[in-house]
Amino acid sequence: MRRLAIALLGFLLSGAAVLGQTSQAPVFKGGVTLVPVDVTVLDHDGKPVPGLTADDFEVKLDGHVRPVRASAYEETAMPVASTAASTPAPGREITNASPAAEPRLFVVLLDDLFIAPQRDKGMFQSASKFVADLPATDVVGFTTSSGVGTVNPTRNRVAVEAAIRRAVGQFMDPRDLPPPLAVGLDEAQEIAAGDQALLKRVVGRDCFNGATPTVAQMTGSCAEDVERKARQMDFLVQDTTDRQILSLLGVINAMRPAPGGKYLVLLSDGLVVPNRSKSGGAVALEPIARAASAAGVQLSVLFADPDATSITARDHTAAEALRDDGLAVMQGIQTVADMTGGNFYRVMGQPDRFFGFVAQATSGVYHLGVEAPPNSPPGHDFTLAARVKQPGLAVHANRVAILPAPTKPVPVEDQLQAVLLKGVPNYGVPVSVATVVRRGDTPAELELGANVEVPANVPGPLTVVFGLVDPAGKLRSGRKVIEAPPDGQAYRITVSLPVSPGNYRLRLGVADAAGQVGSLDAAVTAQLGHVGPFLTSDVLTSWSGVDGQPQFLALEEVPATAASLRAFLELYTAPDVPAPTDVQVQWTLTGSAAPPAAGPSVTPTRTADRLTAGEQFPLDHLAPGTYELRATVLVAGHSVGAVSTTIRKAEK
Repeated sequence: MRRLAIALLGFLLSGAAVLGQTSQAPVFKGGVTLVPVDVTVLDHDGKPVPGLTADDFEVKLDGHVRPVRASAYEETAMPVASTAASTPAPGREITNASPAAEPRLFVVLLDDLFIAPQRDKGMFQSASKFVADLPATDVVGFTTSSGVGTVNPTRNRVAVEAAIRRAVGQFMDPRDLPPPLAVGLDEAQEIAAGDQALLKRVVGRDCFNGATPTVAQMTGSCAEDVERKARQMDFLVQDTTDRQILSLLGVINAMRPAPGGKYLVLLSDGLVVPNRSKSGGAVALEPIARAASAAGVQLSVLFADPDATSITARDHTAAEALRDDGLAVMQGIQTVADMTGGNFYRVMGQPDRFFGFVAQATSGVYHLGVEAPPNSPPGHDFTLAARVKQPGLAVHANRVAILPAPTKPVPVEDQLQAVLLKGVPNYGVPVSVATVVRRGDTPAELELGANVEVPANVPGPLTVVFGLVDPAGKLRSGRKVIEAPPDGQAYRITVSLPVSPGNYRLRLGVADAAGQVGSLDAAVTAQLGHVGPFLTSDVLTSWSGVDGQPQFLALEEVPATAASLRAFLELYTAPDVPAPTDVQVQWTLTGSAAPPAAGPSVTPTRTADRLTAGEQFPLDHLAPGTYELRATVLVAGHSVGAVSTTIRKAEK
C-alpha cells in the first residue's frame, strides 16, 4: 500500500487560552504583567496532584519570590491499554478507545547518535506500545537525533510505531578506536582540556600496570598513544554532543508553533556534557532550557544504563573508567531533564512500566501566571525556582521563565502565501488528507489525486490553497473557496494533478471564516505499483450513505453512517505488450472485528489502456474497527500478487 495518510496537528484553539499558551504576556488591571510558568506536581507514586491553588505555590524569579496571580490545572485522560487485536498491519492508522479530554502533541525523539547499533530493542518496542496506547485525539510524531526515520506529527499511530521499531542506533563508540587502550570518555575530555595529572595516571594504568610512569616514560610511544587517542576521542565525543544538542533544539523549536500541551519523550543512552570541568556542566545546555520554556515543551527522559557487557570487552583496568563514564553520561542527560523541568527515568528491567510513568506524569499540568518584576522588558529571561507549600510532593518546572514579547498577527493571506512558498506549518484548522496515484491520459503521465477533509464544525466558507513542488523545485499552485456543506457534513475537496513519476512535496493551506489557518507540507511519491505483468494504481475507495451518493475517504476512515464501500483497482500493461486474457480480481475485506468478507472474483472491464476491477461491500452491519481491503490479481487462476489498503469504520 502506498496510499498516503497525513494528519495535520488538528488542534482548534478555544476562545479562552490557558496561561502558557498565549502569544504574549497576559496583563491584569493596573498594569501587572504575568510571566507564564508551567509546573508539574507529582506525588510519591508519580501521579499528578490536582486541586492546588495559586496560594499553594512559591515561585522565585531571579531569586526573588513573586506573587502567583493565576493558576489553571489542565488534566487529560490516561491512555488505555492496547490489545493485539487492535493493531493492524504496519503503515496503517488505528483507533484508540477513550480519547483524551484535550488533544496533545507528543514527539518521541530516539537519540540514536548515542545508542549503539547492537543495542537491545526492548526500549524501542516499549516506546512503540506507548504510542499505540495514547488517546486517539493526541497527535504523535517521531524523529531521531541523526534525522533518519522521521515521521511528521500525525494521528496515524501505526506509521509512528513502525518507524520506532525500524530504528537502529548510530553510535560508534570512540573507546573502540585503535590502539586498544582503556581511555574513558570522561578521561579523554579532561586530558584534551590539559589535565596533565590525569594523563599521567591513565598512562600508568594503561601502559605500566598501574605504576607511576617516569618522565622518560611519559615521552614514550605508549604515552603518546594515550594522549593521541584521548584527543581523537574528545573530538568525536564533542561532535556527537554538539549534534545531540542541536537535534534537541531543532525538535523543540519545531514544536513551538503548535498550541496545547506539547511533550517531548527522549530515549537516550546518555550525553557527555561539554567541558564539565570548566563550565560546571550546565552552561552548554542552557539554550535547551530556554528553547523549551519559550516553546512550552515538557520533556520526559528515559535513560537505559548500558553496562560494561554492552561495550566491547576491555582489560579489567578499564572498570573504573567505565563506571565513571556511565555516571557521566547519565548525569549529562539527567541535567537536560532537570534544567527543563522534565522527568528523568533510569530504566531498569522491563521498560513498559517506565513508559507508564511517562503517560501518568504527562496527564496533568498547572499553568501559573506569576507577577513579573516592575519594568521587566518583553522577552526577558528569568531564572526560575518553584516549590509547593506541601510536604512530600515533587515539583517539576523549567529553570528558565520568559516574559513573552507581544506578537503582531500575521494576515491570513500572508500565512497562505508562506504555506505555498515555504511550507510553513500552521495549526489553527484540523485537516485530513489522503492521496492516491493512478495512470493519467498517457502511459508516461500519472494522476495524483489529493482528497482533503475538514470537520464540519469549522466556520465557513473555507479558502483552500494547494501547491505541488516538483523534483526541480518548481511550484504549481491553485486556490478554491468552499462553502459550508448544507447537510452538516464535513468539508470535502478533491484535487487532481497530472504529474510525471517522481518525488514531490504537497503543500496545503486552509483558512476558515474566523481567520484561523491550518497547513501541511508533506513528501509524496508518485509511482505506480507492480503486480505480475501489470503496473497498478493505488486502491481507489469511496463510501455511500443511505442516499447512495459516493464520498471519498480521507485518512481511510469510514463514518458510522456509511451504508456501503466501493473499491476500484486499475491494471496497466506496456503499450507493446498484450494484456493477458484470463484475468480476475478477488476482493477481500478482513478485520479483527468481523469474519473475513470476500466478494466473487471480478472480471475487469477492458478499455484501450487499462483494466478496471471494482467491488462493493455492504457496511450496515460491519462492526467498528480496522480492516484490510485487499485486491488479489489472478492470471489463469493463479495469484500474481495483491494490492491493499486499510479502512477504519468509526464508532457511532
